Amino acid sequence: MLDLITRRCFTTFCLLACGLPVFAEDGHKSSFSLSGFGTLGAVYNSNRQADFIRDLLQPDGVGYTRKLDLGVDSLLGLQVTTAPLDNLDATLQVVSRRSQTGFNPEITWAFARYNPNDNIQLRAGRLGFDVYLLADSRNVAYSYLWVRPPVDYFGSLIVSYIDGADLVLKYPLGNGVARIKTFAGKAREKSSTGGPDEYFSLNGSDVMGAHLEYQTQSWSYRLGYSQLRFKNEFPGLPALINGLRDPAILALNPSAGKVADEVGFQDKTIKYYSAGLAYDEGPLQAQFMLSSTKSDTLGFPGYAAGYATVGYRTGKWTPYATYSAARPLRREGDGNTGLPAGINPYIDALIAGSYNVANSQLNEQTTLSFGVRYDLNDKTDLKIQLDHINNKQRLLVRNQQPGWDGNATLLSVSVNFIF
Repeated sequence: MLDLITRRCFTTFCLLACGLPVFAEDGHKSSFSLSGFGTLGAVYNSNRQADFIRDLLQPDGVGYTRKLDLGVDSLLGLQVTTAPLDNLDATLQVVSRRSQTGFNPEITWAFARYNPNDNIQLRAGRLGFDVYLLADSRNVAYSYLWVRPPVDYFGSLIVSYIDGADLVLKYPLGNGVARIKTFAGKAREKSSTGGPDEYFSLNGSDVMGAHLEYQTQSWSYRLGYSQLRFKNEFPGLPALINGLRDPAILALNPSAGKVADEVGFQDKTIKYYSAGLAYDEGPLQAQFMLSSTKSDTLGFPGYAAGYATVGYRTGKWTPYATYSAARPLRREGDGNTGLPAGINPYIDALIAGSYNVANSQLNEQTTLSFGVRYDLNDKTDLKIQLDHINNKQRLLVRNQQPGWDGNATLLSVSVNFIF
């Protein structure tokens, strides 16, 4: 069945791309729709000593590189949806946003969906990485209050879509509906390393996960688990790993071999645990989310993150406030090779390299945000947001300069739309 669905989905996309009509099996023209979303945003950073970024897929941002930036939040997305059968539909989504490859359009969704009945859904193809609540739709700014999802919580995600399949089962329970979703697939993206013209390829890395959700008219509750197993090694690390495993180095201290096993990314796993709840009733909206990320590699240390946000709608205006934070699960100090310093420059370079890998990716940042959303009409809004950021570890910033105290104030304005 999956092969049949995939072939029909691909055929439909090709016909639409060529501007040709699509027909169902009975000869009638199949319905399809074109829709989209976008953001035109501007961000001003009060501090020129570091770049603020939206997520780790962005190679640079606003602050050091440019004081006023139109590229952090601006994006455009297009969707084509068709339903060749009553219980089968297909969606193609293309998004252009700042990433490691610039603003080149990228296929972020391309899946077929099969619903044998109202309680079962099966999808196959390119899917959003549904690791947290809102994670697979975080590009659609019109769908949420903020200018951008809280960076302390969402910004460290290095996967936004997978090539694979998912299964959703739902069941009426009490006054609401319970859902369980499982998914598995392969990551395909490139994550910025923070260095110029250098990226970390996630292509072929295994992704899997599941979450349980319960939703009533006003409340949503969710528990989730996901994991990412790296297929490839992080750029620059093979030389360090081979150096630590050099027989002469191991003779000086065998513990260098243990560090060599732990600093690499290849065949290591990141595990994502999450829990959250959301309330939406009348004029009041509120969300509270927590997550914990654990890793097998010293190169991507574990951290805990969370945010709380409250908004209150009055007419077309919705003022809101958000507090978000990320904290490392360990402090600096890992990566100790046990090698004696000062013997020769080569050993000193191995010591410095191991320490840098283990401690340069620690995640510690706090953000306090105040903003307002104004609904221009039922498809367009205007948002203004003020963020005060306190950064103590550099994972979520780029181009950090010596002497930066970690503080920055951002002023963001965006127009968001759907069509």
